[in-house]
Amino acid sequence: MTLSPDALTTADTLWKRLTEDQPAVAAALAMQVRALPEDWSQRVLGVSRPHAALELPATADVPMEIEPYDAADWENCPACGELDRPCRYHEGYTSGYEALNQPLTEAARVDPKVTVADALRRLTEAEEAAERGEFAAAVERMTRGQG
Repeated sequence: MTLSPDALTTADTLWKRLTEDQPAVAAALAMQVRALPEDWSQRVLGVSRPHAALELPATADVPMEIEPYDAADWENCPACGELDRPCRYHEGYTSGYEALNQPLTEAARVDPKVTVADALRRLTEAEEAAERGEFAAAVERMTRGQG
């Protein structure tokens, strides 16, 4: 599907196709849009005026990042296949997964006997200590003196 570079024309085309192919999804999307607070564009897109969002450039050479029908089936994702690398959905999923698990991986490297509950507790304690300006103490508590 080739889309116009004009945001309003593209939105109109996508909406027409969505209402034709997925009317229930279109209805759910319309209900969600109606419920958005006035400051949604600032919080979601980083622009203070909703019309400023129309000027945001598209991400180059990347298809839409809608969730595939079977998000767990990475090998058969049409967008990933088209790009010959992870699509934005799967790239974001991977980044989020890594961000979530990186602290746990690091904690296991420091202390192989650490449990997930211990690691999360230590992270919380370290973050709280760092917020109080006790960074060195936070690191000490996080590593428990192991190095």
